[in-house]
Amino acid sequence: MSRTVASPPEGWTAQRVKALADTTALVRDLGHDQIADDLPPPLSERLSAPRYRARLERRFMRRTGAVEAASTLFESRVPQLVAMGRVHVNRLILDTGIMCQYAVLRRIVDKSVLADLSDMLGQPLASHDARRATQGPSIDMARDIASSYPPAEDPQSIVDAILRDGMQCWCCWVHGQPESLHRFLDALVPSSGIDGTNVAGRKNDNGERCRPRVCRRRAELFVARLDLVLSEKG
Repeated sequence: MSRTVASPPEGWTAQRVKALADTTALVRDLGHDQIADDLPPPLSERLSAPRYRARLERRFMRRTGAVEAASTLFESRVPQLVAMGRVHVNRLILDTGIMCQYAVLRRIVDKSVLADLSDMLGQPLASHDARRATQGPSIDMARDIASSYPPAEDPQSIVDAILRDGMQCWCCWVHGQPESLHRFLDALVPSSGIDGTNVAGRKNDNGERCRPRVCRRRAELFVARLDLVLSEKG
């Protein structure tokens, strides 16, 4: 039996069609605020009607280069993050920031202060790994990062430090991904206002640059927390 071998143009076309179909299916899981984040708010609101959805998805794929990056995209953790949804990705970023601030959280002995912090963050802290874990990848990485921490008696400073560290870990992870995915990943958390492509050269709130080793450890901590979430769901 003879086999028919597709010509190069036919093979490229088939691959392109598959990449478009797979990417379109993935983008359907994104929220409207993610695919239309670059639009002025009034326009974004007007285009939130279902009849505009398909056009916005196509526009989003062009803007982020998703189809061209499809082969890399589907080999990465991006589909898992998309499936989680923006709310849960934000919670994951928050969770990573909480781990970074384990030292100050363990200094808090007043349960009312801990309860207030839990209310401010929308996440219970008493049972969190940042307070309880004695061993494991997350706490080992958090110790290695040695993030600067604020006074334990200042709840707002603690919250700010947690949010800062969480976003920095996210951006360090984005920075370590293939450049073709950066625009897509930045669109997953559009409220951050931080460009993950140049995080290694950015300065934190203390005017310090993120050193490559620390940046790598922050990225690894983010992945460790992601793996934990996925294993719990699994």
